[in-house]
Amino acid sequence: MGGDSFSSSSDVFSWLESFSNFERNPFSMRNFRLDRMEALLEHFGGPHRACRCVHIAGSKGKGSTAAFLASILRAAGFKTGLYTSPHLVLYKERISLAGQEIAEEFFISQGEALRATIRALDVSAFPGGGWPTTFELLTCLGFLIFRSLGCEWMVLETGMGGRLDATNVTLPEASVLTPIELEHTEYLGGSIAAIAGEKAGIIKPGVPVFVSPQTGEALSVFRLAAAQKGCRLRYLPECFKSIDSHTDTGGACVRMLPAGREKALSLRLRLRGEVQAENAALAFLVIRDILPEIPEELVVRGLEEADIPGRLQKLLDAPPVFVDGSHTPLSVRRLLHSFREMYPRPDTLVLGIVGGKRQEEIARILCPAFRRVIVTTPGTFKASDPQALHRICSAHNANTGLVPDPAQALAEAKKGLPDSGAPILITGSFYLAGEILKLPRE
Repeated sequence: MGGDSFSSSSDVFSWLESFSNFERNPFSMRNFRLDRMEALLEHFGGPHRACRCVHIAGSKGKGSTAAFLASILRAAGFKTGLYTSPHLVLYKERISLAGQEIAEEFFISQGEALRATIRALDVSAFPGGGWPTTFELLTCLGFLIFRSLGCEWMVLETGMGGRLDATNVTLPEASVLTPIELEHTEYLGGSIAAIAGEKAGIIKPGVPVFVSPQTGEALSVFRLAAAQKGCRLRYLPECFKSIDSHTDTGGACVRMLPAGREKALSLRLRLRGEVQAENAALAFLVIRDILPEIPEELVVRGLEEADIPGRLQKLLDAPPVFVDGSHTPLSVRRLLHSFREMYPRPDTLVLGIVGGKRQEEIARILCPAFRRVIVTTPGTFKASDPQALHRICSAHNANTGLVPDPAQALAEAKKGLPDSGAPILITGSFYLAGEILKLPRE
């Protein structure tokens, strides 16, 4: 943990990665404990208490919903920190001012402060006798940067789960729960109810709860948790008469009609995809409830200005190339629907999925819809088995190839098109999206 002074944010993140990084490596839930995170933060005077916050958990849609909320707060004139994960290209994407990059000097100065404090402590200073993890230190760094910038609000996305997540040390103004799917079952439990129970751990006594459309199983868990903690729960389908959207190459046209109103709101979102209409409606619901003094036109402006990479993001025009981080059966099904709204005859799918995901279900949904499929490796951050995925995909589309290198897979996809208007979709993992976004645009 020694070394010279940091000269860049990359140096800071390299130091953070010298600790236990459970995003990369298998772990036991015994490694997760909030008292260690709380002890770490108290050495800095509780930076997580420096401003008001909104806390978000769920299986899908957390990042986009967080981006919508932060964008609304920024449009309303609040300096707003946004903490999300994972990153696509650079770690510093995780800590931003409502999606806008923060200057290197803040990462360096607060990284130095964090390292100096850790150096001065003995491991026995932390409950359980272990050093904080990479994610805990990264979360602490986010809090320190937001405090140093004088943020009035911060929007926090959980990393995994909720109950024992490092972000779950805050007392938020709102707890937000996005759709639940079977994910990380080896850590969170093998049923929707078990996973929802972990996500419901972010619900705090008396804090209002806002919930996206859910299965009946997940919704029951959330309603019970909210009732037990004396929280008012607002369920999105009960708060809107209708939410309609259409995706085109420029974004999404959304029409939503809140309950109790006669006139619908019409929006033009930068973010593409039918799921973004629900995420935007959820953000609208949260802000109108906890900050009703914000004029509606500023709420709409914030929704329309919101952007976040790797969500049906257009990379090229000719041929049309789009990249998306969807990696669960529900998310890829909705992704395919939106992609077909833009291109009724999808041509090429470039697919890379990390280990532990529901590959068979994803392949069954996506592969038959495309003329051909190219399987690739979703980077090296997490383990994957592209050969096994190739065998799975070949069973659903005979025109399936294997090109392990993502850059070469994209080049191969562009070479084999019937014409310059044939669309390419790259998906299956945020890690694959990150590998593609690193490439030069041609």
